[in-house]
Amino acid sequence: MAKPLLASMEYSHNCICSDVPERYSDTHIKYLTELGEDKKKIAHMFNITGENIGRYLEAIRTHPTTINVRILRKQKNSADIVAVTKNDASTRFALNKTGCAFLSNPVYSGGIERINIFAPSFESFRRFIDSLENSYNVKITSKHYLKNDEKILPENLIRSGFLEFLSAAGRLTKKQMQTLKLASNMNYYDIPKGTSLSKIGERMGISDAAAGELLRKAEKKLLPAIAKIIELQN
Repeated sequence: MAKPLLASMEYSHNCICSDVPERYSDTHIKYLTELGEDKKKIAHMFNITGENIGRYLEAIRTHPTTINVRILRKQKNSADIVAVTKNDASTRFALNKTGCAFLSNPVYSGGIERINIFAPSFESFRRFIDSLENSYNVKITSKHYLKNDEKILPENLIRSGFLEFLSAAGRLTKKQMQTLKLASNMNYYDIPKGTSLSKIGERMGISDAAAGELLRKAEKKLLPAIAKIIELQN
């Protein structure tokens, strides 16, 4: 049976949200909402902020994927616009083809688009990636398969950083997981330590050096995700 999954990914994209910001790093674009689509075009609302709004708007107007741009509000360093672009240049086109869905609005920074996505199966997720015809440098930053009885809300996973932790935990080898669990059960991480690497190794039938290496590799995978969780809570 296919398992649904949550994933985070980032990529460069030949569209007004990723391609234009890559050329104008002093100006930023924020996705607000989708306003409608048909077979050939799709309309989105954006907020733009930065040092040279006029130059940025001109870059959007002349972009090869743009059909038209309407300015709703414009000030010296910000503007709200509606941009109508070619449908097949939009990430939404890939979502509709594959049955996947955004869990939150995309975030654009430095020419990189970052998204959190739900996919009904890995096959759907793979087809979504393959459908990003105008994209490049695609990178999956986290992936978590939902269990049958899992009731954690996807948006809570994203806001807390726990999705990244689940992905990191999923990259532990069986041996790393066993060593980490044993070390925890034997109070290795207490202050002062409740046991030693040699005793952990003895229980596992390996040397203390091998036990230490397994723990270090496990910690290297988990600690960045834990640090992110801590950062998001403050």
